[in-house]
Amino acid sequence: MIDPSSERLKAAVLALYQARPVEGPPGDDGQRSVWHLSTQGVELLSFVDPEGRVQRQELTLLDEHCVWSSGVGLRTGRVEQDGAVRTETSVVHPDAQPVPARLLRAALALEHYQGEDRYIQHIQRVLALARQGLVLSGGTGAVAVAPAAPAPVSPTPPVSAPVAPASTSTPPGASAGAQTPLPLQLPVVDPVMLQRQKTEGLTMLIVLGLGLLVSVWLLFWLL
Repeated sequence: MIDPSSERLKAAVLALYQARPVEGPPGDDGQRSVWHLSTQGVELLSFVDPEGRVQRQELTLLDEHCVWSSGVGLRTGRVEQDGAVRTETSVVHPDAQPVPARLLRAALALEHYQGEDRYIQHIQRVLALARQGLVLSGGTGAVAVAPAAPAPVSPTPPVSAPVAPASTSTPPGASAGAQTPLPLQLPVVDPVMLQRQKTEGLTMLIVLGLGLLVSVWLLFWLL
């Protein structure tokens, strides 16, 4: 289990931010992979459809793994590897249920990112929503973050190279729908609804304030 405050994780995440993405060729379904690799044990693998929308992302943080799929949500797992650096023989063992602690550690690891890489921003937002859902639910159960229509991502100019990412239990070139989704227990966190609730509350405060000002003005006018 990783320690999100450890110097090793901080250095590995920083190296991920500085890594240049490597874009693979389109597959039979038109999807292409974009791979961010930190040589210190952190990597991000993204699958993008022909319209530029992120369909799936796999984030590895040392010995922990988070997978987000459009229409499915977030899942977690554990990475079994030889030595300190992930190799081609590393295997991901999915958790029977998404582990909230893994989601929180991943969200904390990426929360301070302020760069412009669209793929890192996407997984950062997904994990932030998952963290918010865990807080609202009291920190128990699994969280589904599965927007019905992923927003198009304008990719950071990648380095075109036929580099294949390290294999996991599911090969990076495989279709995102090839894996059987694990059951999720909590409702989808709807950021639009949260924003609407905040807007309605602010509007109500403004109306009450105006009503108070009008009442004071009428009182002075009558006197």
